[in-house]
Amino acid sequence: MQVGDTIYLDYQAATPLDDRVLRVMQAAFATHFANPHAADHVLGWRAAAAIDAAASKVAALFGLQADDVIFTSGASEANAMALNAARAIASQTGRTEVLIGSADHGSIRNEANSSRLTVKHIPLDERGAPDHDKLRAMISDETALVSVIGVNNENGAIAELAAIAALCRSCGVLFHADLAQAPLAMDINLLDLDIPFATISAHKLYGPKGIGALLTGPGVSEFVRPVVMGAGQQGGRRGGTMPTELIVGFGEACRLVSIDGPIERERIASIKDRFVEQLEEKQIANLVGARKDRHPGNALMHFQGQNAADLLARLQPHIAASTQSACSSGTMEPSHVLSAMGIDRGAASECIRFSFGRFSDFRQADRAIAFILNAVGMN
Repeated sequence: MQVGDTIYLDYQAATPLDDRVLRVMQAAFATHFANPHAADHVLGWRAAAAIDAAASKVAALFGLQADDVIFTSGASEANAMALNAARAIASQTGRTEVLIGSADHGSIRNEANSSRLTVKHIPLDERGAPDHDKLRAMISDETALVSVIGVNNENGAIAELAAIAALCRSCGVLFHADLAQAPLAMDINLLDLDIPFATISAHKLYGPKGIGALLTGPGVSEFVRPVVMGAGQQGGRRGGTMPTELIVGFGEACRLVSIDGPIERERIASIKDRFVEQLEEKQIANLVGARKDRHPGNALMHFQGQNAADLLARLQPHIAASTQSACSSGTMEPSHVLSAMGIDRGAASECIRFSFGRFSDFRQADRAIAFILNAVGMN
């Protein structure tokens, strides 16, 4: 995707709103403006029906039913609800320990650290994903919740979700997966994987910002605690008037991923691979992390000897990318993900994350290479 003079290579920070999603949202703004909780007239009923239809589309992408979807303001709120479940378990069972991935998203890390529970961090394996074997050794009778990021937002590593879910199930421990980045990287059936809690976000899959969901599997409803009480909407699981138009857009975005996902992932990976190959062949940068079991659009690159922030500044206005996760790139601290991978502060300051997506093409990738060559003085 190109916006004016800028090639957009920051899809893991936010995906552009797909025009097809925009159209269904525009129709919803025009026709479903009534309060979906207004039970006394037909316009309220129609808005509620539109939400139900969208919930079914969201659920279908993950092998669930509409009632398994709790809409939230985004993945951060859904992650907070998962930590609230850990608090509920702690109060019922006395288990006071939470295990989270060393490279998990800041919203999980910060929520866990403020939970008054004992927080331990799961080390990463050589791919930069949570280490399943080390997790096995960490789980104890004190563990209330294990939470891992399914597909990392910085290094693109895909976690062994099936193995981790099976381990947690065998140990009687609740499992939560942050799947915000996962729908564009892999097919996911939460029932088959037996993942009881999962977090998703619309703006990571070509939907609107401001809407996400906590997905719930069988037998965990007793642990759901809302962050927003409101007036008992969504069966008391999350209060507040439901934003019909955002939810309709979310549903359409999920429907499109369910149709195009596998073919789209293959195409995006081929564009990303050529971009990486050119940078490596010209000895400009090297890929950080594993080459397999990785988000198809993720290219976290190490530009040895180049300060990433300075290089990215020289690339403006030509390329939009990130020196680390956009959720934390405004800080002066090094990426906790790269630190957890054993990358020192100096090397971490030389890394840029480029991420490709639905509207990327080979021409944009080749033009981006040309801009990078010029920025590092090789043109």
